[in-house]
Amino acid sequence: MRGLLTRFRSGIALAHLSASLAGCASVNGRATAPTETAAPIVDPAPRAGAAKIFIAMPNSANFVEVRKSLVSELRRTFDIETFVVTPHTTDGALGAAIERANPACVVLMNNTTIGLASRYAALHPESTPRPTVLLMASLVDEAGASLKRATGISYEVPGVIAFVNLRSVVRTPVRRVGVVVRPSLRKFVERQKGPAATEKIDIVAIPVPNDVTAEGLRDALDTLIKDRHVDALWMLNDNALVRDAQYRDDAWRAELHEREVPLIVGAANLVNPASPLGTMAVVPDHDALGLQAANLIFEMADDGWRVDAHPVELPLSVKTIVDVKAAREHFGLRDDALKHIDRAEE
Repeated sequence: MRGLLTRFRSGIALAHLSASLAGCASVNGRATAPTETAAPIVDPAPRAGAAKIFIAMPNSANFVEVRKSLVSELRRTFDIETFVVTPHTTDGALGAAIERANPACVVLMNNTTIGLASRYAALHPESTPRPTVLLMASLVDEAGASLKRATGISYEVPGVIAFVNLRSVVRTPVRRVGVVVRPSLRKFVERQKGPAATEKIDIVAIPVPNDVTAEGLRDALDTLIKDRHVDALWMLNDNALVRDAQYRDDAWRAELHEREVPLIVGAANLVNPASPLGTMAVVPDHDALGLQAANLIFEMADDGWRVDAHPVELPLSVKTIVDVKAAREHFGLRDDALKHIDRAEE
């Protein structure tokens, strides 16, 4: 596998969020226009005669980090063109940019970008479906369902990886993990139960409606803690359940303020000792994600761009971020806990 180094902090091998986007395309001089606060993205010099990879993405830190490692691997073989998306980008603008570029493969980062490409394809059935890799998006399988030649890498870290990482850090037991789930993520949660069971961990799910209120979410969390006796809680990467700071305060913080239950989250910024909420975040390693995506593109190219032979993959490497202060005070830290933590917050 070309240039791809993987690691598993949990020791478990793996088998097979979104931000608003839009933007302006790179010009032939290869410099893309920046968003309001971000630095411009500059593509490598064109490679005459090389097949092109077209990358559509927002110009923000996490996406830029993935692109950096992706491009570092691809630039020796492919021509690269990056299209920056902003909140003003239309499906027509993105679709037209792809048509002009005529790439061998398209990379779409985040759900909004995928939605723009999907709408363009639906409105222009005469357009040629191109091999497409989906990254940095929730529920990649479903997000790319309307694109005819799409695969990608899931952003959701399998629950068992997060649970085992938490168990390796805290002294309190991690045998029953509670999760609140809306209809769109029920299938995903169901798929997590089997792998978790192999580690002797039960996932206890409480369904809530799509339009769950802060009060409804508090009730579900209360049921999990008081009636279902879970040892830990798992916050899914579901925008409706973490929609804004006020909602998190009214629902998650209000319920967990005096509860002795660790919370696993899927975003690093939710682990902050200055404003405690998440005990541990387990997220894809963005540098490794770019390398994994490059390897997927190389494999598809070697396979004649047969996308159907390359199913959606799980992220091969994760990082753990832990509120060490809260974990130590409320759950106890294992003697070797720091060996299992990539970033300790105190």
